[in-house]
Amino acid sequence: MKQTLILIFLFLFGLNAKADYGYMSLSALVCEADFGAIGTIVKLDKSYFYLKVEKYVLSKLEFDTLKIQKFESWSCGQRYGKYEVGQKELVFFRKSNYVIDDYDLLGYGAGGEFELPIKGDSIFYNYSYGKLKSYSLNEFLYALKDFNSLKQNTKETSISINKEEQDLFSSKSNLHKLFIECRKRNYEGEFEVPTNGFISNLEKSHLYQDYENKVYVYGFNMDSIYLSVDDAEVWKTETYFIVKPKDAWTRRWLNVYSTNDKNKSKVLYNQLFEILELPEPRIYFGSYYRDTIYGSYEAIPRTAHYLDDMHEDEFLKYELLSYSYTIMSNNSKETFKVKSSRGTLELHDRLRKMNPGDQINISDVYVLYPNQTVRQIKGRTVIVGNRQ
Repeated sequence: MKQTLILIFLFLFGLNAKADYGYMSLSALVCEADFGAIGTIVKLDKSYFYLKVEKYVLSKLEFDTLKIQKFESWSCGQRYGKYEVGQKELVFFRKSNYVIDDYDLLGYGAGGEFELPIKGDSIFYNYSYGKLKSYSLNEFLYALKDFNSLKQNTKETSISINKEEQDLFSSKSNLHKLFIECRKRNYEGEFEVPTNGFISNLEKSHLYQDYENKVYVYGFNMDSIYLSVDDAEVWKTETYFIVKPKDAWTRRWLNVYSTNDKNKSKVLYNQLFEILELPEPRIYFGSYYRDTIYGSYEAIPRTAHYLDDMHEDEFLKYELLSYSYTIMSNNSKETFKVKSSRGTLELHDRLRKMNPGDQINISDVYVLYPNQTVRQIKGRTVIVGNRQ
């Protein structure tokens, strides 16, 4: 978590820190991007650039002009040049969220990798602090078109393609080979525990309602047992079980049976679990939950279920979707509508000017819960302190 906060700190506020940012490879950028469009910048404001779309090259949206958050250069990441109307580029981007209509369009990478300028018959990739590598525009678009078709055919980049298909794709050109690299890494057969679950072992005494709780059963061969839980969906993955209870504020027995015991005649092991509703998360600033912050680097809010004032529950993932950010200073009040976790350049500039005694209020807060439902939660007020 500390590393994440440091990266956010450096990226948002552009401090003069000496650090090496690991730039995204072009392969990773193409693989991760949800959308790609070629266009010309026709308008600029404090926080956004407006791209008049010539054509979409990776999925598409029903917009002919895209409002995309600007990249802010910092000590370890630099845009290829100053923003100017008339710049033609290919932009790889995503929505800040996919569950409500209130969202921003965001680029990828903390080094400005997502904007690829186009000049003549060449396209350029920002691979290291403003350093550009050129590619033939026509060859780039040809390979990208094939890769987009591959993504659409497999629906999601996590779906496997066999080695023969990979080799055939790679043989078409060097760019084809480059683009397919990240997909090859996805299909090495490594098992990863999904992040959208709560890891529960036999020392935990509760499960969450309408949520895919992970349950590890120790002391048994996974292939020789199954679970039974009343009023809950239960299924097995490679190394653990998923238990998704329907009702909350009740107790349920988790029973372990042999796979051959279809009639449930002998319970091998059981344990009683409390079924709880997913807790409402809290808004916090910096690394801890407290009512005073001490600088702009702590001023961007996050949300999590906090077990106490210092420790968040790392297994329950909440995503802050949108909120209103109000700064009250002396007799003035300024409000910013925020649609992404990173905020906007306009907000960042204002935060750098905060003074001790200023009050920050977060309201109209919408959060994506771990079970993928969207809920509005309570707001929060903190004071800017004076660290002496």
